[in-house]
Amino acid sequence: MNKKYCILDCYVDEPACFGVPPFISPYPRYVYGALIDAGIHDDAIVYLTIDDLRRDEYRLTDNFDYVFLIGGAIVPGKYLGFKIGTVPEITKIISINTGQQFAIGGMIAHLVKDFTNTTLVTGDIELCAYTIATGNDPVTDNYRSYEDLARWAVAGSKLVTLHPQFPNLICEIETYRGCPRRNHCSFCAEGLLQSVDFRDEEDILHEIDALIVHGITRFRIGRQADIIAYKSLMDQCAHGFPKPNPAAVINLFNELKIRAQSGNITMLNIDNANPGTIYHFPRESQAIIDCIAQTVTPGDTMPLGVESFDPHVIQKNNLKLQKDQVIEVVKLINDAGGKTAGGIHRLLPGINLIHGLIGETADTFKTNYESLAEICNKGLLIKRINIRSLFPFPGTIAAQKQTHNTLIENRYRFYREKIRNHIDHAMIQKLYPIGTIITQMQVLEHTHGYSYAKEIRSYAITAKIPVELSRFSFVNCIVVGHQERSLLCLPYPIAINTLPHKALEAIPGIGKKKASHIIIKRPFSSIDEAKPHLEFVPDAIVQAITTEV
Repeated sequence: MNKKYCILDCYVDEPACFGVPPFISPYPRYVYGALIDAGIHDDAIVYLTIDDLRRDEYRLTDNFDYVFLIGGAIVPGKYLGFKIGTVPEITKIISINTGQQFAIGGMIAHLVKDFTNTTLVTGDIELCAYTIATGNDPVTDNYRSYEDLARWAVAGSKLVTLHPQFPNLICEIETYRGCPRRNHCSFCAEGLLQSVDFRDEEDILHEIDALIVHGITRFRIGRQADIIAYKSLMDQCAHGFPKPNPAAVINLFNELKIRAQSGNITMLNIDNANPGTIYHFPRESQAIIDCIAQTVTPGDTMPLGVESFDPHVIQKNNLKLQKDQVIEVVKLINDAGGKTAGGIHRLLPGINLIHGLIGETADTFKTNYESLAEICNKGLLIKRINIRSLFPFPGTIAAQKQTHNTLIENRYRFYREKIRNHIDHAMIQKLYPIGTIITQMQVLEHTHGYSYAKEIRSYAITAKIPVELSRFSFVNCIVVGHQERSLLCLPYPIAINTLPHKALEAIPGIGKKKASHIIIKRPFSSIDEAKPHLEFVPDAIVQAITTEV
């Protein structure tokens, strides 16, 4: 009797891996490849997402020998257009499908209750899938080797063609596991792995090439703790940070550049850089960042795990750097990636802050705000500020010392909004001045006459468009205004003869009354005929206006 297996992707959002669409994480691809390597025919493998289950009221419509369920949100965020699978949802799936055997993998395995029909996989679910498919007992607490993964990552590349958003996906690519730093942050899940295992450059490129063959052109080199530390010299450390190996990183990115220049890669992003590595090894880091900045798609972000600027919190949680040291790192990245291409900065730092760390006081968040304000006042640019509440991973120091304090919680919320309203807003205005054109934004939601769109890229900014557009369609946009953490945009070029009143009103220098007057006077046969109504509109916007229908 032929075996039949299901891969159920409930999406992941981890500090070192993203898998909520349009991202697809490596994990379901690895499982698919492990099953193929075990001799399972691709016709016997079904790929489903949590969205498929939601439409079927969480009921599986077929019977499988095993369902490999992947999920996890250690630091869950807000998502546009999609929603990560939650613990209650996953519990419901298991409870409803009682006749079905589940192997639960990803970080969610540490949070889901153990049912009679579940196997909780705290190791690698792809290794568990391989052992099951080869007729052995499930391996639940062990890890695959990179020798195995070299086969599985390539064999699993076909899974992307089964994704409901294919080909409009960005594939997360793993470079290594573990945190190269000798002493880890209090909340570090990567540090629990105890060792660092670097993936060979050839294996990374073989996986990317296999995905390209299957129609993927967007990639994020993101599944690692610190891109600067790829193949770092682990026996040469300063302050617990290993010495970077510029040649290894530069060789990898030079190969990626060849694929980008040939058109096989249309979007290339990175994720995660440790500011401690950059600070303690500025010369090596500068060489790496210079190369990355010239290789990635302009508009990319190098996120820095700062976590807190409070000296007491930094000491208690074994964080990386003090404020003045962070500012030096931010400046270094600005110098390397701050030049623009097509009006977009090539590569800028992002700053990650975490609430819920050991030793926080009511003054911690004021310190964070003032430190960010100092960075801005120095004229340095930050692509985005990520502020999250800690969801501590079981086994970490932070998980053992969780407390709740209402005063601290209220101060956190106050300063989070202050950062959003003052610093984020001012930074967005600098990064995306009125008239900036952003191409290929995908519409993910529409409500109350507005469409919400993002590029398929890492840390894409949201465009709010006062025109109803089809979901999942693509649109080129021009910036006409700025909101707290998003842009007010219009489709580019600006079709003055057909835009609805709300959209005309959004153009700077027009407003509600003049928009009504334009509607009465149109259609305009030429831009010269329309110009008397555009007297106070910025030149960059006027140049984007067309009278063609």
